[in-house]
Amino acid sequence: MKFCTFEVRTPVGPFERLGAVVSEGEDLRYVDLNFAAAAEFKQRGSSRPQAMADALIPSDMLAIAASGKGGIEAAEEALEYALGHEDTSGPRGEQIIYAPNEARLLAPIKQPPLIRGFAGFERHLKKTFEVMNMEIPKTWYERPLAFKASCGHMAGPEEEVPWPSFTEKMDFELEFCCVIGVPGRDISEEDAHEHIFGYAILNDWSARDAQGGEMAMGTGPYKSKDWCWSLGPWIATPDEVGDPKNIPMAARVNGETWVETTPGEMYWTFSQIIAYTARDENLLTGDLMGSGTVPGGCGMEMDRWIQPGDIVEIDMGPLGVMRNKVGEKPEPKPYTYK
Repeated sequence: MKFCTFEVRTPVGPFERLGAVVSEGEDLRYVDLNFAAAAEFKQRGSSRPQAMADALIPSDMLAIAASGKGGIEAAEEALEYALGHEDTSGPRGEQIIYAPNEARLLAPIKQPPLIRGFAGFERHLKKTFEVMNMEIPKTWYERPLAFKASCGHMAGPEEEVPWPSFTEKMDFELEFCCVIGVPGRDISEEDAHEHIFGYAILNDWSARDAQGGEMAMGTGPYKSKDWCWSLGPWIATPDEVGDPKNIPMAARVNGETWVETTPGEMYWTFSQIIAYTARDENLLTGDLMGSGTVPGGCGMEMDRWIQPGDIVEIDMGPLGVMRNKVGEKPEPKPYTYK
């Protein structure tokens, strides 16, 4: 399945809903899973259809992710019912199926508990470290390492991404993530797949001229990456994706393809990343485990730089197309404090 969070506007204000994305060629529709389940319970004669649906499929991405296999199966049943009864509505007349012009996609998870940005691809790491006059440390080959990032601004599809005041070299990253579903601790590599809810595009916007000095400190990037991430447009379950190494990927700027590739083998797989991270540590529902940029997947590697007003599209086949406009440059400020 492809799970999304969408917003509908009503006379009493906007509401956020959990949905499933249905593709018919290039056309998309969004199905409200909670109201679809409620409609089915009503059709079966339940006296409390909405309460039953709220318990089984809450209209919240983190709740469905935490419910594991049982929650996904319930969502699949609700989706099947909705598509088989397209003229039906919720118990109180609620709309169930939306066209894209009737709803707005948001970031699937508005505020994840934590982003861990791994570096899964050696070729990308070599290239970018070379530009910053650094070498890959021996420790990278011994264990999967990540920096932890702010989740304060998760940009959704079509949302404008602000240009930070402290950079002249803003960059995108062709990157994806796995999303933790069932929480856990001390997870084995063999069982790690049971904790993956799905995969999504995770564009790690970067301020390259600020990043080098931060990396030299040895604590990883900080301000150079924390002002905004893009997540979405949906989360695809593992059965929709298959082997992540084969995901078709492209980055386009103003319609021009800058890079087209498949990620290939990660030096550290998501199962290894999860197993290592979960040693003596809790993984929470909604944690994002970033893959790191795929080889060739950023402007820094090409020495090509996005500009204010550019439209950046990250296209990853079953993970959808994440489209964002780059905001205008504000009054510049130094990336040092003194």
